[in-house]
Amino acid sequence: MTDIPYPRNVKELKEINPRTALSYSFRATTSTLHRTHDRVRALDHVAALDELHARGCTLATKPWVENHWALILWKLAGLVALDPKNETDPARQRWCWPEVIRQLLYRYERDLNGSSRPPLRLIVTRDASVESPMVLCISNIIWPTDNADENGRPADLHPELEVTDGWYRLRAQIDAPLARATRKGLIKIGRKIAVAGSKLSSSRMEGSEILEAYNSTVLVLSGNSSHMAPWHAKLGFQKEPFIATLNSLTPDGGSVAVMAVEVVKTYGVAFLEFFQDEDGRKRTEGPRDASEEDKLQLQWKTRRESEAAKLWAAYDERWSTLSSYAEQLEERARSKFSKHGDPPDNIDDLYGALKEDPATAKRVMASISSQDAEWLAQYIQGKAFQEREEAEKEIERELEDICPPRDVRDFCVLSIKDAYTSRHPLHRTAHLTAWGIRGLTSDEGVMKGFEKGQRYLITNLIPTHLSAWMDRSAGSVVYLATRKNSRWGSLP
Repeated sequence: MTDIPYPRNVKELKEINPRTALSYSFRATTSTLHRTHDRVRALDHVAALDELHARGCTLATKPWVENHWALILWKLAGLVALDPKNETDPARQRWCWPEVIRQLLYRYERDLNGSSRPPLRLIVTRDASVESPMVLCISNIIWPTDNADENGRPADLHPELEVTDGWYRLRAQIDAPLARATRKGLIKIGRKIAVAGSKLSSSRMEGSEILEAYNSTVLVLSGNSSHMAPWHAKLGFQKEPFIATLNSLTPDGGSVAVMAVEVVKTYGVAFLEFFQDEDGRKRTEGPRDASEEDKLQLQWKTRRESEAAKLWAAYDERWSTLSSYAEQLEERARSKFSKHGDPPDNIDDLYGALKEDPATAKRVMASISSQDAEWLAQYIQGKAFQEREEAEKEIERELEDICPPRDVRDFCVLSIKDAYTSRHPLHRTAHLTAWGIRGLTSDEGVMKGFEKGQRYLITNLIPTHLSAWMDRSAGSVVYLATRKNSRWGSLP
């Protein structure tokens, strides 16, 4: 156990991290000793748990204290190393036992005793969206041990990050661009990263408590929805979205959470039709313009209506025959029917025999008694509504095979640029494939088309035509597309 009083060895303070913090403790003094520490010389995380219990914090557990002890000491060590002169003033001293206990008590009241749970805990318990924009801090970088280069770092495999919201830690899976940034040293322990549109990968179907989820749950981060945050950025959820710019995107950087774009040029609406062959492979036809698509849709609709008419004609013919049987049966029964009796036990068999063929139906009609004839007539009429519903479903199933619905998607290609940029010139433009524009809506209602100069906030874009992406030189072009969950919002 080690205590590092000021001004001794500020360099060692800089080396403290969440993995080593549990090995540090404070020396007990008369002012720091509580009645439960009469025999304690080193004030460490074990003593901190005793202190919390002595103060009535009964919900505090050993794993909870160890987690927060590590993050508190890491934070305090960074603050002291940044401005060590404050440690000479007892009123402003931070690297001390009372300050650690104060922060533990604060966290206890908010996290366990209150209702203000931190972001990562809310995400892991499935009580908050993992896609929300948030700022996290890199608390560790885990390098695979195989395929290492001369520096001990893997040449091909991606490292895994450990990130924290300041309260809890979680592992993070990263893509190729983030792995490259890590190898270059742009992403390192202690730096903050702004992320949005993240995913949660877990071996558990339901939510779990954060301290139990470290080995079973990981955040999945994409480079196109992440950027380095300044040192003073506040950790946790953010009120405003992070806007990605075209210069920041890479073809292998995954989905783009949010972009603010301006329309430079529009192209006409086109249509693609998707098919699935006998081997289950998908193929497409098109693109087609609106007139071609309207013609094909009319042909399909005409054929489907024709096939439906044939199927309904066959059903109507069968039902007309049964209706005729019901009339004959009622005529046979006339006034001899007694409502006090019960229908014959084989009435369902009689009904089935009527439906078999005319010869069988004729024998049933000739041999049935007057009493049973009325019961069978009523049975036929009662079956009418039920069989009508069944016929509708059966005809719809047959139509699915004879004339299946067309899988057609409409789209429009827009040439776009960044709506706003502050630091870099607008070198890049993008060809954006906007799918499903006929039913497209924004925060202002149904969109009636695109015009040059319009500005939009668009969510959930994906890179396309990856091999055709150009570099960041003037006049370069990249390719993006919307997804089913993309949303549009108008910008001034």
